[in-house]
Amino acid sequence: MIGFLIVHFVLLAGLAAIAALLAWAMARGRLLVDLPNARSSHALPTPRGGGIGIVVATLIGWLLFWRAGFATRPAGTAEFGLAFGAVVVALAGLLDDRRAQPAAIKLGAQAIAAVLALGGGLVLERVALPGIGVVELGPAGYVVSFLWLVGLTNAFNFMDGLDGLAASTAVIAASFLAIAAHLVGDGSTAALAWSLAAASLGFLLLNRPPARIFMGDVGSQFLGFAFAGLGLLLARRAPDGATALVVPLLLFHFLFDTIVTAIARARRGAKLWQAHREHLYQRLNRSGVGHIGVTLWLSAMAALNGIFTLGMVTVLPVAAWLAFVPALWLQLVYAYAVRRREQDEA
Repeated sequence: MIGFLIVHFVLLAGLAAIAALLAWAMARGRLLVDLPNARSSHALPTPRGGGIGIVVATLIGWLLFWRAGFATRPAGTAEFGLAFGAVVVALAGLLDDRRAQPAAIKLGAQAIAAVLALGGGLVLERVALPGIGVVELGPAGYVVSFLWLVGLTNAFNFMDGLDGLAASTAVIAASFLAIAAHLVGDGSTAALAWSLAAASLGFLLLNRPPARIFMGDVGSQFLGFAFAGLGLLLARRAPDGATALVVPLLLFHFLFDTIVTAIARARRGAKLWQAHREHLYQRLNRSGVGHIGVTLWLSAMAALNGIFTLGMVTVLPVAAWLAFVPALWLQLVYAYAVRRREQDEA
C-alpha cells in the first residue's frame, strides 16, 4: 500500500509539472487572449485556453495509470467512451476559445460527446432516493446520464469566472473523489481521479489570483465532462446506489449556484445561454470581495462537501441523501450572506 501511494504521489507531481509547463507555454505564446468587456471580472488582457494543459496532462495520466497496472481492472468501453467524449468537448471548447461559437454548436458538441460515452456503456443504472431506497433506472438511465453529462459540463463552464475558482475546486473535488473511490474499493476510478487532481493542480499554479492565464472552455468543459463521467463510472461499481451521489455532492456548490441562477434568470425571461455576471460568486465579487476571497470561500465549501461525501460513503450508505442536508444548509447560508452583502453595499 505504501509503495502504491508513493507511486501515486510521484505521478501526481509529474503530471502537475506537465500541466504547469503546458499552461506556461500557452501564456508565453499568447495564442489566445481574453479581452476585458462589460461581463468580465478581469481588467487586463489575459491569455486563455490554458486548460489544454489540464486536458493533455489528464489523458497522459490516465494512460500511465492503466499502462503501469495500478488500475484494478482493464480499461473497457465505458472508460474509452469517457475519454473520447471528454476530448470532443475539449476540442469544441478550444474552438470556442479561439472564436466564440453559437450556443447551438457548443451544445451539439456536448451532445455528441455524451452519446459517445453512453455508447460505451457509461450509463447510470441505479440510484438511492430518500424514502424510497435503491431505484433501478432501466432505460431511463440513458436519459438521466445524458442530462447529467451535458448539465455538469455546462455548470462547470459557467462557474469558471474568477481567478483560480474552477481549478481549485477541481483539485479538491477530484482528490476527495479519489479517496471516496478507494473507500468503496474502486481503485481504477480513484486512479483516474488522481490524474484529474494532478493536472488541475499544475494548471492552478498559473491560474491562482492574480491569474497569468485563464482555463478557457477547453479546460472547463473538459473538467465538467470528466467529473460527470467519473461519477458514472463510480456509480456502476457499487450496488447500493449511494455512489451515484458522490460527484453531485462534491460539486454541490457549483450545481446550486448554476441552478439557482438559471431559475432566477428564467423567471425574468432572460436567455439562459447568454453570458452574464449574475452567479452568486460573481455577485459576491461585485460586492467588493476580491478574487482571492471568493476563491478561498468556494474552496472551503468544496472541502466541506468533500468531508460530507466521505461521511456518506463510510457512515451513511443506506441514507446517502442525509449528507445533502448540511451541504444545502451551507449553500443557503452562503446565498443569504451574498444578498446581505449586496444590500450593505447598496
